[in-house]
Amino acid sequence: MRFQKTPDIVISALLIAGAVAISCNTTDPQEKQTATVRIKNDFNNAAFDRKPPWSIARCNYRGVEFGKILIGDSSETKEVKAGLDYVLMVGCYNDTACSTQNCLPIASKIEEEVVPGQTRTISLTYPNHWGPCPPLGVDSIPPVLYNKIRDMYPEFGFMPDSLRRLNPQCQ
Repeated sequence: MRFQKTPDIVISALLIAGAVAISCNTTDPQEKQTATVRIKNDFNNAAFDRKPPWSIARCNYRGVEFGKILIGDSSETKEVKAGLDYVLMVGCYNDTACSTQNCLPIASKIEEEVVPGQTRTISLTYPNHWGPCPPLGVDSIPPVLYNKIRDMYPEFGFMPDSLRRLNPQCQ
């Protein structure tokens, strides 16, 4: 009789252990893992010779809108889904009012990464951004990012990629 009860006890113990393990797993794999991010307009960074007077009229990172950020200022902190992405912006050159006629699409030059639970400030500076009609020393924004910004902010009326140098702001 003892040999017949042993398998029942072992099976019961395994079932209970499995149920406890499942109930203790509180992380839902579908749950979004987030990070806390702030964007800093650091185009006036003293470490660099060139300090372009870009005000950020609009700013988006990982699908979250950060709004207007003047030179030297930082956005409010926002929760974003952890991952890797470019900071996509509408920059306004030498115009803190961010008048539409002075705005152009710009983007971070590298994909910025945040991990779950991280708090991070992403600083945007002269050497780490792309422009649509760049001056000497600034690389052109890739067409896929240029078009994402155009789609995200149609109210600025930016020209299609093939005509981007015809944007009035590039003249």
